[in-house]
Amino acid sequence: MEEIEEMELGEEIVHIIPLGHEIDRAVKPFERYKANRAYILSVTDGFGKYSREMVKEQEYYVNTVTRILEKYGIKVILRNVDMFNILELIKNISNIIVEEKSKGNQVYVNISSAGRLASVAAYLAAMAHNAKAYYVVADRYSTSKMEKKKHGISICEKLRINFLETFRMHLPKENEMKVLIKLCEKPEGMKTSDLVVYLASQGVEAFKEQAGKKWEEISRKNKINCLMKLNKGILDKLEANGYIKREKVGRYNTIKITKAGIYVAYISGKLK
Repeated sequence: MEEIEEMELGEEIVHIIPLGHEIDRAVKPFERYKANRAYILSVTDGFGKYSREMVKEQEYYVNTVTRILEKYGIKVILRNVDMFNILELIKNISNIIVEEKSKGNQVYVNISSAGRLASVAAYLAAMAHNAKAYYVVADRYSTSKMEKKKHGISICEKLRINFLETFRMHLPKENEMKVLIKLCEKPEGMKTSDLVVYLASQGVEAFKEQAGKKWEEISRKNKINCLMKLNKGILDKLEANGYIKREKVGRYNTIKITKAGIYVAYISGKLK
């Protein structure tokens, strides 16, 4: 079993724990390993579609795990997340990883403390951002209400952790990701001219001379130059990977994000 690495000076160890009806699988690693901070992601609000009874039951596991972790001296941060929406899970986990790694911290992601959907989302986010994913092995499963209240669904009598291999996903480059995130906010699509103006406003080097200008204020020569840079430098690559599609509407191209592109935007860690 791979060991959790020693901290370097000024570095903190952070765990992300998507939480379902589990206790042992969420807290068992901290009997041996130290951590500074743990994020618990769970449904603590009904989002207008989940029953109060369901939320109340989940709150029991959140409160129990929080109490145990705090006894270990770990700061707990709660995030209310729709655990049945894979995109919301991916977005929230990715955002935390990106934020914590930007501070130079080690990030570990528990992929065994919730259901299958959360496991998939957690593993994808860990791979995308080079975090360490781990799976806490259960010895057996609860067979009574009393056991479930004490341990959660899974009972871990001995600490056994499998650290999963992660390979770095090749996410789109920064400017390509800017386009995907913007298109995510505009599902109806955007004209190429509007994308040029947007990228110029974001300080993108290839379009910085047009910053502060409306499309109508850009000279014809510069328009042609900007559109060539946009198409060849960004849109062609995104389309080749299946992240966008071009639709001809009259004289203009409308750029729309695909389902694959939406997943990539959510996994970027930059979508708020």
